Amino acid sequence: MNDDNNLEEQYVKQIVSMGYSEENAKDYIKSQKGVDETEIDPNLGLENNKDEVEIKLPEINESVFASSTSKILLPSEREVNPYARGLAILLLIGCLAGFLNGVDYLSPTSGIIRPHELIYAQASGAPEKSSIFLGTVILEEGVPAENYTINIRSERGGNHFSITDSEGKFRIENLTPGLSVLDIAIVEEDNTYGISHRMLLNPPAGFEPFGFTQIDLVFPEKNEFGTDNGTGVFWIDYTPEQMEYPLIDPSAATYYSIVGYGFIGIATLGALLSILAINSGNLGLIRSASVMVFFSMGPLYSSCCIGLVVGLLSFMIPNNEGF
Repeated sequence: MNDDNNLEEQYVKQIVSMGYSEENAKDYIKSQKGVDETEIDPNLGLENNKDEVEIKLPEINESVFASSTSKILLPSEREVNPYARGLAILLLIGCLAGFLNGVDYLSPTSGIIRPHELIYAQASGAPEKSSIFLGTVILEEGVPAENYTINIRSERGGNHFSITDSEGKFRIENLTPGLSVLDIAIVEEDNTYGISHRMLLNPPAGFEPFGFTQIDLVFPEKNEFGTDNGTGVFWIDYTPEQMEYPLIDPSAATYYSIVGYGFIGIATLGALLSILAINSGNLGLIRSASVMVFFSMGPLYSSCCIGLVVGLLSFMIPNNEGF
């Protein structure tokens, strides 16, 4: 009996290998057994000669994929909405303005916006006697200028004096932030030699009680002074040429340059998102780029306006038209 079962399993495997189901195979074997199940056709009609034996098995239903007019479009194959593309191009213009704004910040002594204006605007509202001025005076040959008189003439705070020490260093406190005139002088053999500079004193930053301004200066050689006009006073006045660009703390200019690099980085990132948005029309990219453009400022806040307008207009485009 076990041999019959093993033989039947072999027949089932053979029929299944021809592409029929196991259920059809068992039904076919059962039909071949006839009334007397002990009499089984050894070949079950599976001879190689198909002309002699007809195999009566159900037809195999093959899966057939029907063609359809529907098509799945990839994002790259979708038609870009012209309004979305127009907003992305406008953002690209804003990125260019933001980039130029950053370049402008990298040039503290030129351009539309200068650190001098920022310091002056902050100093105008700063409290009096909240600035400290310190620095070093050296001669052109590198020798410290010892016992030189330092005088600060402030527009709002009057005059303040100090004397340089053996290393040419000085420190003056209780100054009022803003525009001031710095006089440096020395008396030698009944003659007075001096120079004047126009400068800006830093206001306090954040919650600090005092603003610090540090400027190192070089005192010119005596042969660079002109005539004394019989007064015994030899003086070089640099203030006329410093009307637009008074002396400032170099660290303030460095901070200003760092801000410029920040604007350039933000504008560059916004430009990359804008280019991607031009190709795809994706509203998410447009809105992200508009934020970048807004914070890149731009000359006279032009990028701020472009970023704000584009960000608002992006919400007027239906989502299915921009994604």
